[in-house]
Amino acid sequence: MSRAASDQLGADENPGSEAMRERAYRQLRHMLILQQIPAGKRLREAEWTARLKVNRSALREAFARLEAQGLIEAGPKTGYVVPTLDRHSIREILAVRIMLETGAIEIVCTCGLNTPQHLQPMRDACDQMERLASEGDIIQVAEADWQFHDALVDASRNRRLRSVYHHAPLPLIIPEQTTGPEWEVAVRQTVREHRAILDAILAGKPDEAIRLLRSHISERSMSLTQA
Repeated sequence: MSRAASDQLGADENPGSEAMRERAYRQLRHMLILQQIPAGKRLREAEWTARLKVNRSALREAFARLEAQGLIEAGPKTGYVVPTLDRHSIREILAVRIMLETGAIEIVCTCGLNTPQHLQPMRDACDQMERLASEGDIIQVAEADWQFHDALVDASRNRRLRSVYHHAPLPLIIPEQTTGPEWEVAVRQTVREHRAILDAILAGKPDEAIRLLRSHISERSMSLTQA
């Protein structure tokens, strides 16, 4: 092993290493965005240091960053908990997503970034979600859903827009029913809406793509926030 490789290995194994802190943060954030950790659950240090294979210092720094982003909250006594999303919180999350994602559409079309090659990650996410529709794996479907919207923002190549989107507390809003024929129908409808948005962007029709995106996100908002 080269000295450079050895030094890198040592840095990664160092209990206080930046690599470990970043890994803890990214893995936890990913799980929170996909709602893989139930709302209201207390995040116990012993459990998560073992699950993520990191030390307490790295985990605490990850917790602090996630709290600053609103993805977790300080517990009533000690530690952190996953917040419960009420109707108002859901509306806020979806409103911010609309603002940021429609901005990405405008940039992509205005800057000539709406080429099939550049937007291939969006198409890949559609294809993956369609393949998963009949398998009933809510986590993988949610991941493909998230990847589509994330790829849209990344396609803008706007560093600041991407930073805001990636660091904002914007978990996916997952419907309560996640199994059965109705769920599969809903997933396939989501795929059709994703493809329609993508086709409008590729055709250089930002107004149409924005209208479709607003409808896509607003429909989810209505179904989840109605009294």
